[in-house]
Amino acid sequence: MAHRSNRGPIFELLSGLNPGTDVEDVFINGLEEAVDAFASFDRRSGLATFSKGNGEILVVDYRKIDAIEFN
Repeated sequence: MAHRSNRGPIFELLSGLNPGTDVEDVFINGLEEAVDAFASFDRRSGLATFSKGNGEILVVDYRKIDAIEFN
């Protein structure tokens, strides 16, 4: 049987995403943040990275992510 993390569904979702996956919005502590794509997720630190349309990079602790809206 595969080892499952007990860190929650957002951790599991981010762990399985491929870099470049289209993302519309990330909801952080209840606030909507527009992004363009998923960039990376560091399972050790818990930091998720997303690219934005204006060239900016958004880095957020996965525990602060309430929801992810995909294109």
